[in-house]
Amino acid sequence: MTYRRSYNADFGTLGAEVAHRWPERTVIRNKAKQVDTLGVALSGGGYRSAIYNYGILRGLHEIGVMSQADYLSVVSGGSWIGTAYATTNLLDRWFFDRPDEKPNTLEEGFESFLANPARTAQELILARKNENYVSNVYGRLLARTFLREHGQDGRWMPFAQRGLVKDGDRPYLIVNGTVNFRPAGTFHVQQECFEMTRHYCGSRSLGYTSTRDLHAKEKPLRMRDAVAISGAAVAAHLPGLGDETIGIGLSRALPNYLPDDLANAPTDADEFDVADGGHYNNLGVESLVNRGCGYLIVVDAEHDPESPTRVRSNQKYHGLTTLLRRNHIDTAFGHGVEGVLRKIDRVDEPVHLFEGDDTVPDILYVKLKRSSSFDRKFKSKPYNQPGFVNHLFGRGKFGFDPQFSTAKLDYDFAEHRNLSDLGHFVVTENKKRFQDFAARSR
Repeated sequence: MTYRRSYNADFGTLGAEVAHRWPERTVIRNKAKQVDTLGVALSGGGYRSAIYNYGILRGLHEIGVMSQADYLSVVSGGSWIGTAYATTNLLDRWFFDRPDEKPNTLEEGFESFLANPARTAQELILARKNENYVSNVYGRLLARTFLREHGQDGRWMPFAQRGLVKDGDRPYLIVNGTVNFRPAGTFHVQQECFEMTRHYCGSRSLGYTSTRDLHAKEKPLRMRDAVAISGAAVAAHLPGLGDETIGIGLSRALPNYLPDDLANAPTDADEFDVADGGHYNNLGVESLVNRGCGYLIVVDAEHDPESPTRVRSNQKYHGLTTLLRRNHIDTAFGHGVEGVLRKIDRVDEPVHLFEGDDTVPDILYVKLKRSSSFDRKFKSKPYNQPGFVNHLFGRGKFGFDPQFSTAKLDYDFAEHRNLSDLGHFVVTENKKRFQDFAARSR
């Protein structure tokens, strides 16, 4: 596949015919959708979002919604679990395997992700020392956690490898990062959603190039590179000398893939700096709008502490607010950011339906928040700790620090199982709403 300046010049146009303009058109046509496609978006939020989204995926898989979805758009922590789902050979025997009172294989990986000093030291020694060194180490650790079904090969597999992403019976995977570049002749660092799929990578301004031909320095883009890029929250970006943008932290340098003879090229830099998708928007929605999805299931598991009253949770909804103010799909939620937040910020109401129109998608929005009904139902579980959900949004022996959950290194089985059970509970308690919504896509 050669460089392509644009796949959807009419950004936001809805309908299956828009999806058919993209390189995955054969995959989408096999779903036999005639009018509107369905996209599922898993937000960022570090460990917390990965674990919660794991429970959401298990629920959506069990009730048949994932088999109806056309796209799976993942960001940051959501990409950690979304890529494992998209690449597993054994959905029920590996990915969704769930013994009652002990961790499954994926949960064991969570528990030892960064808290294993011997593993971390090994990856530090083995990673190639170049300007992507920190990102390389990070990607290797992520692969050993979330691609561990594939063993050591999980660290080396190219994203474009045939048969790696299983989109024959699953949605088409889009891993979202943020590309940082300087438009020619300026010191302004511009950010855009950087989309990575098994066929192609790119953004709306920079255009798209083949994943097979895109190199993360010395190697073709690997699955571990895509996950590390999407989850590189700890990164900053500064104007450099010449035309470059300098990344600091977990960000990654990718070579400029724009053709040399491209007229009015967006940038003259030799490299782009790419990092966490949450730097642009943490919900993964833009990629689905760009492909014309008429229906979106959006899971928002951002770090968002609560200070609840009798009727309101008083969350901040940073990712959603950013989305509404940046893109044109706010009318799918209603009119006015404050009105939207008042509607969704209700205690014990994690699922909300927003009706779109002919120009914006319908959205089923799922928010990670407290759930007294979950606490009541799961209080007898042997791994459940009293008041777990309250601790989740505060501090406590078994709790997450909601502001720093990505940096927490000692996740234990009880924390993982309770949070994934919460995601599964939200889906099963609202089973008919999810199934009816998915059925709209046809």
